[in-house]
Amino acid sequence: MEVSKEIRQAIATGKVVIGADKSLKTLKRGQAKLVIVASNCKPDVLADIEHYVRIANAPVHTFDGNSGDLGLACGKPFLVSVLAVVEEGNSSILGLGARK
Repeated sequence: MEVSKEIRQAIATGKVVIGADKSLKTLKRGQAKLVIVASNCKPDVLADIEHYVRIANAPVHTFDGNSGDLGLACGKPFLVSVLAVVEEGNSSILGLGARK
């Protein structure tokens, strides 16, 4: 599975929340089906994400690239450290949850 392609497909056809604050809010509401974090995500943000994914029982996947690479994978011209998938659309992105 090409992760960048699946992320772009999920953004285009599903519902994806981009950013640490918005992703945390989505997790707290129990709406996130998968959380993807950049490999260089700040430790305090990562600790918050890991805490809430345990509560929400949502899988977390570490992206094989930094926040710049994750931003490019999202098709955004800025850094993205965290994103949450609410609806996968036509993608197979939720398959990442099985391969933490």
